[in-house]
Amino acid sequence: MLAAFRSKDTIELREVASSEPQENQVHIRIDACGVCGTDIHDDEPSSHRFGHEIAGVVTEVGPGVTHVQVGQTVVLDSATPCGRCAMCKNGMQELCTDIQSFYYLDQFGFAEEMNVPAICVIPYEGLDPAVATLQEPLGVAIDLCRLSDITTTSNVLVIGQGPIGLMASALVRMHGARRLFVSDFASKHARKEMAQSLNIDRFIDAEHEDLSEVLRDERIDRILVTAPPPAIVTAIDIAAKGAILSFIGIGHGGTEKLTFDANEFHFKKLQLRASFASPAMFGPLALSYLREGRIDGNRMVSHRFPLSRISDALKVATDDPEALKVVVGRNFA
Repeated sequence: MLAAFRSKDTIELREVASSEPQENQVHIRIDACGVCGTDIHDDEPSSHRFGHEIAGVVTEVGPGVTHVQVGQTVVLDSATPCGRCAMCKNGMQELCTDIQSFYYLDQFGFAEEMNVPAICVIPYEGLDPAVATLQEPLGVAIDLCRLSDITTTSNVLVIGQGPIGLMASALVRMHGARRLFVSDFASKHARKEMAQSLNIDRFIDAEHEDLSEVLRDERIDRILVTAPPPAIVTAIDIAAKGAILSFIGIGHGGTEKLTFDANEFHFKKLQLRASFASPAMFGPLALSYLREGRIDGNRMVSHRFPLSRISDALKVATDDPEALKVVVGRNFA
């Protein structure tokens, strides 16, 4: 079977051996895999497989698997709490110390098939496989909003309107926030157009407008950062006294290091909360939001590519201003 490998900017398809699922594992045929920002910004020098936003069909189950059957359509948690460690038993699954993931099997989604831990498998029905892949990043957006403690009196700013930022903006409205502002580059036309359809109060062009100036007369008490880490410094400057800042993102090439005024942070009584959705915990909820149309997954999926064009898929996700979510799949043209 074919699987995609990459090493920095080099991507190639290789034939790899297929294997039977072991105990408590499931073998799936991969129908679709979404392109994540971490797939684009990959500095790992050694050649490796990748892709973690996955929807497929169960083709074989290993010994001990009872909750899914051959033929079921499924999505995957990229990482799942074990349910057995002390943290899980104490009701803190997000701090699980024995995370279960297909990462540890070196099995990934830009391929024709894969083995996965059965505990990572979530059955689904009634969704296009490309849309179903959104459950993984939507779970991230759900966690980001959860940490933000949004109320009906919140004035919210979402920095970054990529797929996670757009879905977070939709969720902010679902939480009943008083006002919602979003920021990204207006030159990314598809992002701006979709953001403006979410009943936002204003789209702020981060390339040509000063966030601090635009929001000078607003009391922004919730800020969700889905942009690279330097945006956290901007968020600290904009935040009202007592504001909560939540963020999801990984820095590259030095952007992972920040410098900010800790005294200002202290005197403004700010809170900075990191959302790292590993393990993932909101897959079923994300699927229900997609099925119910609370999140418009069909509109979110802007481009589809076959596995044979994985390089083109990553280029479009990186450079095309009309790109939202790019998905690679077995039956795509």
